[in-house]
Parts: sequence; C-alpha cells; structure tokens
Amino acid sequence: MLALAAAVTAAGATACGDKRAATRADGTADSTAGAPVALATDTVKRQGSWSDSVTAESDYTAAYVNSQLVVIEEQMVFPDGMRSSRAYFYGDRSALTRIVDERTLTAASGNSSPTTVRARLDVYLTGDRVDSSGKTVDNVAKTAQPYEIENLRRHEREIFARVSTMNTAPRTDR
Repeated sequence: MLALAAAVTAAGATACGDKRAATRADGTADSTAGAPVALATDTVKRQGSWSDSVTAESDYTAAYVNSQLVVIEEQMVFPDGMRSSRAYFYGDRSALTRIVDERTLTAASGNSSPTTVRARLDVYLTGDRVDSSGKTVDNVAKTAQPYEIENLRRHEREIFARVSTMNTAPRTDR
C-alpha cells in the first residue's frame, strides 16, 4: 500500500502544482496572486483476483487518480507458499513507467538446508525501452537478467488486460 500512497501523493502534487506567492515590482508580496490552489482529486480503487490454477493466485488493486490509471498493486501466492508483491506504475495514456517486484523465495543448493531469500527487482521504462533496472538479493546488488525483466513485463500485460485503463465510476467528491 506504500506504493499506492506514493503514487496518489505524486499525482496530487502534479495536479496541484507548486504555487508560490508573487512579488510586485515594489518588492512587496501580492497577497492574492500565487496563493496555493487546491484542485480536487478523485482517487478510486478497484480490486480483483485471478488464478491460472497452476502457478499462482493473484489479488490486485488498481488505483485511479482523476479517472486515470496510476498504479496496479498485486499480491501473488505460489503453490509452494512463497509470495510476491508487485507494483506497476503508469504515466500518460496508461504507459508503463516502472515495475517493482519483491519476493520471498526458498532456495537450496547442494546438500545445504533450504533458506529463505528476499529479492527485489526495480525496472524503469519509457515506452518499450528499459531505461534502467536494479536487483538485490538479501540486500546484495545483483545483475537483473533480461529474461527476468521480460517475465515481469509479460505478467504486467496479463494484469493490465484485466484492468480498465480509465475509471468510469461516478465521482466520489460530490
């Protein structure tokens, strides 16, 4: 939910802009010009679930600010009980701009006992181009592999297909 709060705050800041007091030619502040202006923002959340019955069950929440999709947050549970939390951020015309994937995994190698591993992958995009990516495993920087990014993008397309890009529900700020 932290990603949702950040997206809504950022969208509200963009909508409201940074209004500063204007100064007249004589150097005194103009008490009416430049006063902060609050614009109404309409934030709506839509929830859904789906399962492919083989690899995961997913619950997601799509958040809209002023009817525009800004973020889809998803919680996935895999058959082995492991979990993934993802957030997909959108810009103008519902263009994907960022993906954040946080997972808790069970890993084992050789004769060692299985251990729990925490992984995080951040991907920044412009259109179809990946601008940058970062990956950590148990807080150690690793190289994000192209197939990992493509898997996240493929899954985003599956979730995106289930969510409307525009919220058409009646406004709630009346």
